[in-house]
Amino acid sequence: MANRKDGSNADNFSSVVAEFDNLINNCDFKCPKKLWYKNLVALSKHIEDIYYCYVIARVHKYDGALETTLWVGPINRPDDGLDSLSANIKIQIGYNQRLDQDFFQNCESKIIKIIDSGTLKTLMAASKAEIQNPSIRNLRYDVYTKYLLPFFLKIKAAANDDKSLMKDKNKCLRLIEDQFSTLQSERVFFDKLGLKATQDKLWELCYLYSL
Repeated sequence: MANRKDGSNADNFSSVVAEFDNLINNCDFKCPKKLWYKNLVALSKHIEDIYYCYVIARVHKYDGALETTLWVGPINRPDDGLDSLSANIKIQIGYNQRLDQDFFQNCESKIIKIIDSGTLKTLMAASKAEIQNPSIRNLRYDVYTKYLLPFFLKIKAAANDDKSLMKDKNKCLRLIEDQFSTLQSERVFFDKLGLKATQDKLWELCYLYSL
């Protein structure tokens, strides 16, 4: 992107994170850089328990449009997959198909107003209600609530809530493998998924939690 605040150059889009400096320095947002894509930058903020706020900034590959969204929901990889679980509550912050050097800074200003208004707690309450009684119950809901979330909580307990361990990918993958062997009724699902895919998905959650 190199001196382009609009993020129109997807090759260097990650530098757009500088436009969210206030969220990082004053609002306790973290940068899960290992989960970013070439055209997508995400920030995460722990709210309470397993619930997070995510800010996703992106440049669309085909038309160069700029977009920022805010999400509140249970711990999850912050990308397009959030759409598939009704417990992830989305706010459209901004979208622009024209060159705008201040687009992402203006989005940040809007997000800060939303945070200052106390809206995140309200959205979290809605997300909790959706986990308990989903408006849209689909395969993603069943997989997340029956398998992925319980296994993440199992790993978290096995690590004694040690975030440094959960952030270290090699150590965390070994821990996931150890816990994989102790699975019982849910073992059928994870055997079908495979150990490596299980490790990859669980480590993403552990990494987010560790920040």
